[in-house]
Amino acid sequence: MRLSPVVLALLPGLAASSAYAAVYQVQELPEVSTTRSQYGAAINDNGDVVGSGSLIYNFPVDVSRLNFEDADLTARLSAEAIEQIKLGNVTAASLAQLLSYLESKSTNFSVQRYSDVMALNLSTGAQVKIREQSAVPTNKEYLYDINSSGNAVALATTTFTLQSFTPEATETTPSPETVELWMPEPGYMKSYVVNGNSVTPLPIPFEELGGGFSFASKISESNYIAGSGSVSMPTATQEAVNTTCTGKASPLSLCYYNLATTSYVERALVWKMNDTGQISAPVQYGFLGPAIAETSDLTYVSRALSVNDDAVAVGYSTYVSEERQIRTSHATVFAEGEVSAIVDPIEWDSSSANDINNENIIVGNANKRMNGIARNRMFIFDYNTKTVTYPNGFFSTSGTIPSAINENNLIVGAAEVIPDDSTTRRQVAFLYNLEDQTMTDLNTLLPCGVNFNLVEAKDINNNNEILANAVFSVEQRDAKGEVVKDSAGNPVLENVVRPVKLTPVPNGTIENCNAPEEVTYERKGGTSGWLTLLLLPLVILRRRVK
Repeated sequence: MRLSPVVLALLPGLAASSAYAAVYQVQELPEVSTTRSQYGAAINDNGDVVGSGSLIYNFPVDVSRLNFEDADLTARLSAEAIEQIKLGNVTAASLAQLLSYLESKSTNFSVQRYSDVMALNLSTGAQVKIREQSAVPTNKEYLYDINSSGNAVALATTTFTLQSFTPEATETTPSPETVELWMPEPGYMKSYVVNGNSVTPLPIPFEELGGGFSFASKISESNYIAGSGSVSMPTATQEAVNTTCTGKASPLSLCYYNLATTSYVERALVWKMNDTGQISAPVQYGFLGPAIAETSDLTYVSRALSVNDDAVAVGYSTYVSEERQIRTSHATVFAEGEVSAIVDPIEWDSSSANDINNENIIVGNANKRMNGIARNRMFIFDYNTKTVTYPNGFFSTSGTIPSAINENNLIVGAAEVIPDDSTTRRQVAFLYNLEDQTMTDLNTLLPCGVNFNLVEAKDINNNNEILANAVFSVEQRDAKGEVVKDSAGNPVLENVVRPVKLTPVPNGTIENCNAPEEVTYERKGGTSGWLTLLLLPLVILRRRVK
């Protein structure tokens, strides 16, 4: 293990703390062969891990429904390749082009729907079906959290079914042609609680004109659920939708999907599931500051990202200043029907509260320009005393985003470091001990010889087990899942993201792997470089996802 002088200086503090061991062992998770990359989202106190996988291998394209006269398709494939596809001979290269074509046609509902994300039980490696029951998926599905009772929070975009539609006859088109279109189910995005074969949808406050939406991301041990959803639609918008969506020129479901689903008012919601599995109507929360007169409710958004066992939720919401100027979103506490701010919105450009434990310690990140570049700074807010602190991280301008805090006041997340031999920042997974205020690169706590780099720690349970996402160098696979080889017959390597479960070793010691170079965390020049491999759409914004 490569140890920097900073890490070596922390060793006495690490050894003195009983909160976690000095060394984490890597516990292998089952291999998932159906997707290129997997992303861990949460780990419970039983060690169960959930997440998602992206880029599905061997996606089943319905060749019989392809329009081979489409210029977009002929531009991607040679005439010979098209003839082979018509005969049923689809190579990996052709499949890759077909998938790219389907993805580019997301707004053309006569073309097959393409899905590249599936929900995964990462403890077993199995897919978890939430909303889509068809053998060929038409939507995206995710697992975001799981508590120790096995109740997992899931999210799924709408599913589509192929249906016939005949437009109403007009003077110019007295005999309109019947077409087949992929039509969406109401509710363009829905959240669920999943436990085994039980899949329970969360109630949505406003479901008119398209089914509304819900977006939940966290469930507490006492089964409070944090998220947001559609609570209304401005009257003028409803009138416009009703005027446009008549069902004459296009199906109502598609019209609603294209219009109404972008016009719901989103507010933070907290649901509660009882012991029998029933989920109550959610408590609805507002945003920071009063609305400005004659502005649309659509201007203001609030979203809860986490909640503890006492129903204290945290997240972010639109901030309105005393001068009645709308600012960007800021970290917010949602509790007992009220909303309250955490950071000074004048000092920071934007902020978000990401997690809270049962001691009411909240962690999040606040953003502002540092040396001319927008960077995130971690904050820790004690809701009991209403005090906020801003740890430096690895150095004063290190971009730092915490993901989770456990009941032992250990915080994990992602932060920037600068290797000693470079001026370019890179991202690593970190562990922060609130007790002794030590910040550690999790890569330095692993055994020697690991074949990956931890770039993001997503969760930590109360046994101090950590779920992190790592970059591995693996054999590249084509669209069919077959190993790609170079001209000499050697496997081509590529970098992918895979989840890693880390378990603390009692009384462990940090290993010195005598690597030739060290990682230091001194401040240097350079630009921020977030790993693009982590850009899986695990955070779906309020706009519809096709």
